[in-house]
Amino acid sequence: MDILSHFRTIEELTKTLSREQELLSQMFEKRKLMKFPIGLAIELVGGNENRLRRLVDYGVLVESGNSLEIESDYINFFEEVLNINEEISVLSVQECINTLKEHIGYFLQETNVNRKAGYQDSVRQLLKKTGFRTLKNVVDLKRNMDNTYKQEPNYLIKKTKLQNLDEKSHSIRSMIRECEKLMDNEQAFFIMANDPHMAKTCSNVKHDFTEAYHALMEIDRQIIVYINQIDQQNQLYKKIRKLKYLQDQLLIKTDTNLVQVLEHINPLWMESRQYSKLRLSLERLKENDEIVKVLRRIAERNGIQKSARTEAEPLTDEDLQVHIQRLKEVDPAEIWNTFAASSYICLNSYCDTIMLRNVILKIMLPSFVNSSSYTLMNVR
Repeated sequence: MDILSHFRTIEELTKTLSREQELLSQMFEKRKLMKFPIGLAIELVGGNENRLRRLVDYGVLVESGNSLEIESDYINFFEEVLNINEEISVLSVQECINTLKEHIGYFLQETNVNRKAGYQDSVRQLLKKTGFRTLKNVVDLKRNMDNTYKQEPNYLIKKTKLQNLDEKSHSIRSMIRECEKLMDNEQAFFIMANDPHMAKTCSNVKHDFTEAYHALMEIDRQIIVYINQIDQQNQLYKKIRKLKYLQDQLLIKTDTNLVQVLEHINPLWMESRQYSKLRLSLERLKENDEIVKVLRRIAERNGIQKSARTEAEPLTDEDLQVHIQRLKEVDPAEIWNTFAASSYICLNSYCDTIMLRNVILKIMLPSFVNSSSYTLMNVR
């Protein structure tokens, strides 16, 4: 890449990444599956090869033959920001500790007030960064440990990976002790740089270290359990393969005591009893009374009692007779005649509507009209 081809402002970088977000998203999702073909990349940028060439010239993409890859710095940046990085970076924590020692020394030797304040801010930021990276490494270590044990098919590789993770766990623990020792020994710096922000940062970092240390103890215990399980499974696998070989060679009875061992063990008593459900057809139950008797006897033996049902009394002759029920209905003609024959004279159509409503209520809801919660409004 040409040294002059680089982004000069944050605005230029963010605009470029935003414009090509579809291409970068698909390439990032397939970063472990395959190399991205150039033809598909051109389609995702709208057929504009200049846009694709700009990403290559500015170091966002790397061209290798007829395929493209995202540059490693941008992949690391995306993985760090999205918190999906699988690599455990122990060296990054050690680098933070070394830089922390340097800036503390600069602070103690500096005489200028403004530059001392700058070194103090740098130390505070490095402390926060050290605590964050330590916790992140512990989380990545736990995830890699579980994935290795559950997904790695090769026993030797699985055991070797777990042993390497165990070594990284010890390295992280030693770095935690080194950083705590640095914070305890450099009392001169923390006394001179005593302010609320620095005190809060130190308290948070110590809390992160305590949480990480407890998590590392659990990870070490789990790694030991996994390694022992791998050894046991490996031994069992070797025995099964040897028995399979002897069985194929028809030597299993003469070269092993398998028959004698099987005669003296009875593993079936440890299994739960299997129950099979037999569903009888309704036609069979209707035709054969013996089946019903057997089912009733089985139910009584299992403590299932048939609940007695209460029967209704028989219908009487009066219940069977025809009963007529009269319902009150409203006759619109009668309502109108009553309204027309009334002696009330309304002033306008609104009064007529109110009067008609009062008459209907008199006929249909006499109890509601006569109650204290309702009052008729008559206009003469």
